Amino acid sequence: MPPMRPQRGKTPRKRGKTGGSTSDVVEPVEVYCRVRPLDNPGDAVCLTVVSNDTVKLLSSENTLAFARTGQLKEIQYKFQHVFDEYTSQKAVFDHVAYPLIDDLVHGKNGLLFTYGITSSGKTYTMTGTPQDQGILPRCLDVIFNSIGEYQCKKYVFKPDKMNGFEVQTEADAMMDRQRKDILPGLTPKTPGTPRIREKYEFGRDCGRLVDPSRVNDVDEDNTYAVFVSYIEIYNNYVYDLLEELPYDPITGYKAPQSKFLRTDSCDNMYVMSCTEVEIKSPEEAFEVLYKGQKRRKVAHTALNAESSRSHSIFNIRLVQAPLDPCGQEVLQDNEKIFVSQLSLVDLAGSERVNRTNNKGDRLKEAGNINQTLMSLRTCLEMLRENQMSGGNKMVPYRDSKLTHLFKNYFDGDGRVRMVVCVNPKAEEFDETVHVMKFAEMSQEVMVQRSQQVKFDLGLTPGRRRLGEKLREERMREEAEREKEREMMPVPSPSLIYSLGPDFPNLELVDYSDEETLRKLIECLCERDTRRQTLLIDFEAKGNQFRNYLLDFERDYDRLKERNEELEAVTNKHGSTTSKLESKCRSLEQKVSSLQQQLNEADRMRREFEAKLYDKNMKIRQEQSEKERLKDNFKQRLEMNNIHWEDNLDKERRKIERELGMALEEKEKKFSMMKEVLDSETPIAKPRTFKTPATSTKTRTYTTPGVIQSARSESDVSSIGVPTPRTRTTSAVPSVRPWGYGGNNKRPVPKTPTATPRSIPQYNLRHRRSKSNTETWLDHKPQGHLDLDTVLQPSLKKKKSVSKLDTKDTKMASKYMLTDQGLNSDGEFQTRYFKGDVIPTSGGGASVVFNDVEIHKQKEPGTRKRRSSCPQPTDFDGEWTDPEERCAIAIEGHRRKRSKQSPELVSVV
Repeated sequence: MPPMRPQRGKTPRKRGKTGGSTSDVVEPVEVYCRVRPLDNPGDAVCLTVVSNDTVKLLSSENTLAFARTGQLKEIQYKFQHVFDEYTSQKAVFDHVAYPLIDDLVHGKNGLLFTYGITSSGKTYTMTGTPQDQGILPRCLDVIFNSIGEYQCKKYVFKPDKMNGFEVQTEADAMMDRQRKDILPGLTPKTPGTPRIREKYEFGRDCGRLVDPSRVNDVDEDNTYAVFVSYIEIYNNYVYDLLEELPYDPITGYKAPQSKFLRTDSCDNMYVMSCTEVEIKSPEEAFEVLYKGQKRRKVAHTALNAESSRSHSIFNIRLVQAPLDPCGQEVLQDNEKIFVSQLSLVDLAGSERVNRTNNKGDRLKEAGNINQTLMSLRTCLEMLRENQMSGGNKMVPYRDSKLTHLFKNYFDGDGRVRMVVCVNPKAEEFDETVHVMKFAEMSQEVMVQRSQQVKFDLGLTPGRRRLGEKLREERMREEAEREKEREMMPVPSPSLIYSLGPDFPNLELVDYSDEETLRKLIECLCERDTRRQTLLIDFEAKGNQFRNYLLDFERDYDRLKERNEELEAVTNKHGSTTSKLESKCRSLEQKVSSLQQQLNEADRMRREFEAKLYDKNMKIRQEQSEKERLKDNFKQRLEMNNIHWEDNLDKERRKIERELGMALEEKEKKFSMMKEVLDSETPIAKPRTFKTPATSTKTRTYTTPGVIQSARSESDVSSIGVPTPRTRTTSAVPSVRPWGYGGNNKRPVPKTPTATPRSIPQYNLRHRRSKSNTETWLDHKPQGHLDLDTVLQPSLKKKKSVSKLDTKDTKMASKYMLTDQGLNSDGEFQTRYFKGDVIPTSGGGASVVFNDVEIHKQKEPGTRKRRSSCPQPTDFDGEWTDPEERCAIAIEGHRRKRSKQSPELVSVV
């Protein structure tokens, strides 16, 4: 079988997916206000503290609010608590941050951020100084004061690079400590990356004051580890401030790479590939903090010498897991790891360009800072609107990296607190008003309250103390055994069981060699003495060994007697034990059956709760959908009413305009008729009507018999442009106006030499619609250009569309397609393709084109030109302007010919 992949620790758990961490109790976002002391106590102020939870904002004559309204405003705002300019850092920490540390130790998440305008004291409130620490250093002190004696060895918990943790044994952790800490030279590192060796800002050398507070009720049967990370959001990009940057001897440090936001298996947001450092003391944490602060983006502006140009986020993650049954090591189960997180956010201050005078990079930074703060405000406003109206509108968390990273907190996965820092100077009133409005709105957002995490593993409570007692007992027994070994007699080095060195050289060269004999005698005497000593020592050890045997036999007899007594007692209570065992088994069976019933009831309860939740959700969705449809219907009804009112107004103006034009045209015709009837001269002077552009579709009315027209293949009404033509007065006899004499008889000419009056020419191809129910489908593609020309299609009942659809052809009987472009001569022309819409057997429709109309538009050219009409040969006058020669248009109407008069005309 392939090796099983180790499971990851769940951190932090998604609310609603775990049974032990959900809660129906909601609480508002807690907002606190802190007033910064004035640099000069004599300066004018715009904010005063009324009580412990109320401030009063006063405007002055130099503010924009006074310039708009001309009135001085006085507004009061309420907060969870108000800290005046005399409140210490310790008091702020106890009210704001200490409850979050208590939640962190008990497995709850927390978010704390400082908000305000630039130069309002946000960074001082969060960090402080070594002698007067802010919220962040005090949080680290309280955490290690609470879990200092319950911490595990380093590297027992390891990050898995996916927002989770893994647990390993003490032996593996010791190997990692040797490789990374004891023998760091064996660990490969990035070449040329220097280590920071400067003293951290809050170290002991700076005289730092340690906060002695601690959290009570810490679970002693768990073991803890603290991991920290430090990031910043600069220009809406996420950067890791603890990342080791590669160093090149030629180019120097490489620029840091932005990080991405990802979602883990529990739907929690985290920064991918972010450096997490395990710390065992506050001093190590301050060194990490100082390393990140050196790389944070800070710049000088007109309002602040050290203005933060990015949003910094310091994350503290507390990893806890239960001990094993012996209470000595961590339980080797990744599923039993729980991680709680506290995020401390120092937001950059909002700025106005007209006050900071930022340019270049500073201006871009200010724009991104204001945009991020605006996205935060938009998300909170949307959450409040959804909670108050019961709606389900999407909250735009993804508009900025800050809101996207902390979306889990706003969705109810931890407590959210905010400290609003205010600069009470009078010139800061306009910016402070917006900060106060945001703070007031934030207090109306509700989040779910987290519950304390408890590991119900069925293990004995107090395992740590029991393990410590067992460890002390083993150490005591080991010390006694060592003491007994020291008290045992140790043989002297001289009493080694050996007769001494070897015999010397015994070769006798001469019988009188006394020196050799003397050495031999000394060696034999020494050996005899050593033998006697060894015999005495052997006898003593034999006696000692016999005493040990006797003691052992006595102990053995005593233990044997004790054993016999215990066996008797055991035999005596054997029946009782068997009865108790049988009773215990029966009780276990009952417990198991009850447990099954309980599990079944719990399962049914969860099913009913799920069904009830689904029904409530459906009811809320239906209600919201009804409300949405109702609002949509109201909006459409209002828009429809407005649209109909506009259309009626347009139709009214159109009818008035048409009636006015018709009345004006009739008056012109009546005046022309009067001039012709009252004139003594038979021939009327031609008249020309000016048009803004010359169209190719024209109709020319002149004297009878000389009618010229230029038209295309469609029948569209248009105003004729006359073409002048001169005639002699003796060509046609003069007649009376048409209609004189009664009974529709032709008029009788008075004088044969009179000039005939022309009859208006009738357009043979024009046909009036036989049915008023014809509907035109006017298809104008996108980008159509409406030209203000005289010649326009006259469609009384039409429907204009830009994209043709099948349903549009069902109610239409006529179709017209408009096309615009340049012809081969480079002239702009408009073509109208007309046809009939014929239904098909398949339920659709087909269009049969039967007419094409072309409109051209061009410049009129020079005004002084000769007429293109043929001129009489006997004309000896001067050439004049066509507008002067064609000042009157004659409209002719053709009538039936008779034998007496082949063609009679009437002048209109």
